[in-house]
Amino acid sequence: MYELGEVVAERRIAMVLPDDGTSELVVRFGKPHPDPLPGGDWCCPFQIEGLADGAVDAAFGVDSLQAMLLAAYRVRLLLTEHAERTSARLDWLGQPDLGLRVDPGLLSQDVTTRSAYLAAADVAASLLRTPVLAERWTTPSALPYYSTGGLARHLANQITRTSELLDAPPGQTAIDVLAHFTGSGWVTTGAEEADNTDIRERGERAATETDAAQLAVEVDGVLAKLRRTVPAQPPYRIVDLGDWGLAVDDFLLTRLLELVVHTDDLAVSLGLPTPEMPAAATELTTDLLTRIAAWRHGPLAVVRALSRRERAPETISAL
Repeated sequence: MYELGEVVAERRIAMVLPDDGTSELVVRFGKPHPDPLPGGDWCCPFQIEGLADGAVDAAFGVDSLQAMLLAAYRVRLLLTEHAERTSARLDWLGQPDLGLRVDPGLLSQDVTTRSAYLAAADVAASLLRTPVLAERWTTPSALPYYSTGGLARHLANQITRTSELLDAPPGQTAIDVLAHFTGSGWVTTGAEEADNTDIRERGERAATETDAAQLAVEVDGVLAKLRRTVPAQPPYRIVDLGDWGLAVDDFLLTRLLELVVHTDDLAVSLGLPTPEMPAAATELTTDLLTRIAAWRHGPLAVVRALSRRERAPETISAL
């Protein structure tokens, strides 16, 4: 999607694999240039040769320097994630963080939430591209009252609607992420109640207006945009949800939960193995689900369900 163009900086990273084999990753930064999109600022393309397919990605900033600094920041995150996933050891002159330390003003939890959301969205988008979805579009899904197409549309909304809300004017006040769930009718009422029925009906109507192929194209296009806009969100941004607002990283956490849960639902509906989510996505989701479950059933019920089979309650389902 991006072109590297003129290379203005390069770094070679030594990599030691778990079997003690060695390799090298080559990081290249292209010359920053104005973003050609309307309203865009500056773009800095970068490439990590030896990582995945070596595709060119980009970071964006309000000027050329910020774009380059954020490109270095994104490269460090990608390299760290690769090292953790593969158990490889990376080194550049023995320097901490590979000499790529840039502080964009985000807390580590915020960084994890953003990268986990984007990684989970990638997994969901891949599932939405599977050919069997078109074959089962109108068949019942694993969720009561949902067709497979309606469920796919609902899953896709966690990507497309996220982009719409991030593009909208910011809100003024935010509530706690747990209060977002405890104050939502779809959480506090049954599957046949109005709040849940309305969500399903909207999804089913939207599913009749598209098909699997169109949905996959839509999601891929929006996700490409989110890869730029999500990392660039200021940490103080409030996303306006109508009745209330959420801090941007809390908002992305709620979308992450939806992606993890409904990717499983859709995979089961398609008769496919559930795709493995990144560890951070699963950990953040289970942590939030545990908090909701403790609110719904009481903390003792959750503790017993997780530690004492003989005294475990029948369910501690969060949703």
